[in-house]
Amino acid sequence: MTFTKTTTLIFALTTILSIQALQFNSTGYFTIVQFTDLHYGGTATEQAETQELQKKILEWVKPDLAVVSGDAASIPEGGGKVGAGWYKKQWDLWTKPFADANVPYAYTLGNHDDEGDLNRRQIVQLDQTNPLSLRSQSEGIPDTANFRLPVYASQNNSQLAAHLWILDSGSYGCAGIDVGYGCIESNVVEWYNDESQKVKDQHGTNIHHLAYFHIPLPEWVYLINYDPIYGTSEEDVYCPAINTGFFGAAKENGDISAMFVGHDHNNDYGGWFDGIELAYGRKSGYQLYGDRHGARVVVLKENYDSDGKLYVTREHYIVDASGSIEYPSPAKRQQGVTQKQCKSGDSLFSQIQKIMAIVIVLLCLL
Repeated sequence: MTFTKTTTLIFALTTILSIQALQFNSTGYFTIVQFTDLHYGGTATEQAETQELQKKILEWVKPDLAVVSGDAASIPEGGGKVGAGWYKKQWDLWTKPFADANVPYAYTLGNHDDEGDLNRRQIVQLDQTNPLSLRSQSEGIPDTANFRLPVYASQNNSQLAAHLWILDSGSYGCAGIDVGYGCIESNVVEWYNDESQKVKDQHGTNIHHLAYFHIPLPEWVYLINYDPIYGTSEEDVYCPAINTGFFGAAKENGDISAMFVGHDHNNDYGGWFDGIELAYGRKSGYQLYGDRHGARVVVLKENYDSDGKLYVTREHYIVDASGSIEYPSPAKRQQGVTQKQCKSGDSLFSQIQKIMAIVIVLLCLL
């Protein structure tokens, strides 16, 4: 074995050993930066701008963890079919800033990631070869981007203080019906329910749970229709046509207190719906539409009550590409909101066609 290969192997093993357990730092903080909609695959200029943004934000924030919440890569509009090795090339580009900064990351898929030469399973398998990817060290549904990450207390590496759910919201269609965008499928909801109970049984309920995925749930529509929001809303919510009940499961389990998504490039707002905070990240990539670029940062803090019991609080803010920081403004009710249901990306006519085709098939089976 050459010196170079030996050095690389030692670095990889050292990295794996150093990130096998996430833990609050000695000052009692744990910082997560969310990059979303990087959309590598565009022009060389766009990719260089996106890499530079990742690099700057990692330098500014110095996070303990980066979450890439989908659409890390996409074929340029009108780009046509790509050849073998296309996704690997994009993956090398979007993971390089994490390697340079030695920051571990958690990656889940969006609706565009698998439109190249690799399917979702192959992308997950590729990503697990990176020593900084936490997917290979986590409990999850095999060969998928559905997994969970425990974060331990600063003073006790066996005491669970926070818990992150990294989920795959699919691409297009839901529950076997080819209408609208993808969803957190029912088998993933069942997995979450089982794992949620396992966490309670092993560590109790005094844990700060967050969830990251790509496509917003239908509950984002309820939020924008009826509740105050902070941040910017400049487009509709493009969410699944079918509600598989993940939000309801989170309410029933009583653990997840906030959910963070991407997908809709011109939205970076958030708010509270039925006791759970729902928030968009800010678009990070320079390909495709959207003029604002940056990342959302979540800072978790350890606290102790009068009895010495640990509890975790959070704050979050957006780091703009300019370096400015935008904290959530006081939430207020949107004026003139007309959206009453999820936008699917299909025209109404095409949706009706698909639904009619499904009805005809079902009638034929009766």
